[in-house]
This record gives sequence, C-alpha cells and structure tokens, in this order.
Amino acid sequence: MQHYLLSMRKLLEKYYNINYYCTYKLLFILCWRMLNPLYWLSLLKWDNRYIKWLVSIGKKTEEAGMDKGIYLPYSSRALITPFIIICWIFSLVCLACTKILRVQLVRIILENDIIFYPLLIVFGICGYYINEIFLFKNDKYEKYFAKFDKEKKYLLYYGIYVVSLIVQFATFYLLFIEIVV
Repeated sequence: MQHYLLSMRKLLEKYYNINYYCTYKLLFILCWRMLNPLYWLSLLKWDNRYIKWLVSIGKKTEEAGMDKGIYLPYSSRALITPFIIICWIFSLVCLACTKILRVQLVRIILENDIIFYPLLIVFGICGYYINEIFLFKNDKYEKYFAKFDKEKKYLLYYGIYVVSLIVQFATFYLLFIEIVV
C-alpha cells in the first residue's frame, strides 16, 4: 500500500511539473521571443548605435531575470497552472457530489459567505503547500526542467498538457452548466 501511494505521489509530482514546464515554456516563447521586438532586432546585424543599445538592454534584462536557465518573471506567472489543477480537482469533487449524492455543493458554497471565504483561504493554503511539495522543495522543478529538456519528448509533454487543458475546460464547463441550470 505504501509503495502504491509513493508511486502515485511521484506520478502526480511529474504531472504537476509537466504542466508547469509547458506553461512556462509557452509563456517564455510567446512573450519573450515571439512578441518581443528586441529579440527580433537582435537577430539582425545593425550598424545603428541606438538599436545596438536597445538590443543590449534587452539581453541584460533577460540575463538579470535568469536563474539557472529559468526566466523568473515567467516562471512566477506559470504558477497559475498548479492553482488551476487544484480548482479542477475541486470541480471534480463538486460534480461527483452533484451527480452521485444529488447535493449541489457549488450553490451551497456560493450562497453562504460563511463557507465561501474560509474555503477560499483553504484553497490558498492548499495551493501553497502543493506547490511547495511538488515544485519547489529542493528545487524539484529545476531538476524536472533539466530532465525534460534533456529527454526532448516535447510531443509527449505538450500532448499531456493539451489533453489536461481539454479535460479541465470540459470539467469547468460541466460544472458551470450544473450551476446555471
């Protein structure tokens, strides 16, 4: 039993890190590479001192934000992914209560401020500890990032990420339909 729980924890840890990694990489590539004009200017050879100065500022900014190959501003923005996973798990519990027990848990929570605000605090505390356990304890995410970059199984990782997003949105949609009806 203990071996089973340990393997499930490792699997959940890997799932969190795959989602975190994919969100981080997408944010970094989209925002810092694709939408950043300084990056595009740096690819070309310029004789203009002003453009060279702008490009050097962009490179200094990127180097200042890097920590062991990870750009910190986007890694902090990617933390929304573990929180969404927590909300998704809670949505699954609410859907199970609605379908199996015929108790509309979400309506009860939303209609009672006495339940809503403490539950929000519990979500925040759970989110913090889950991030600490699965991502930040002993810099696990850095080890996973290095492992994922070394293995180069991008199709597998992004496939898991996309399927996870589809299932999460479907769950949120079903829960929304239950609330509205």
